Amino acid sequence: MKVFISHKNVDSAHAIALQAAFARNKVDTYLDVLDSSINSGGRELTEHIKQNLNSCSDILVVMSQATKDSWWVPFEIGMSAQVDMPTASFLKSDVVLPSYLSYWPRLKTTADVDKYVAVRKRVEQQMKQRCDSYTQANRRAAETRAFYEALKIELR
Repeated sequence: MKVFISHKNVDSAHAIALQAAFARNKVDTYLDVLDSSINSGGRELTEHIKQNLNSCSDILVVMSQATKDSWWVPFEIGMSAQVDMPTASFLKSDVVLPSYLSYWPRLKTTADVDKYVAVRKRVEQQMKQRCDSYTQANRRAAETRAFYEALKIELR
């Protein structure tokens, strides 16, 4: 598992805290706040994001009031949704989610990362045992749906 942490620069402190929470769970992350080449812009930036997103298995979106002004966060979400990449949002306290994000599980504290990782690993293991006859794309879609259901229950 490797998680792409999508965020606006003003939310970098939350993104770094989430990265640390994943690291405590021995899960790799990609966080662009640490990448100096991110300032390039245009096609180069688009390719950079695509390459790094494609190297990840999951995406976690840091949602704040600033996110609604982002062009790149919705782009990253759209790219991940096309391939049924497990998606979750991390809500800062004052945020009302846009409707297109209300379907996905919502983390509210960095402690919720522990639940995320445990559920993700459990569901992945269960699906490996059950889905030998699925194509890879069908298995990924089924696994992602099962993950959403299980994590939503765990986060209640």
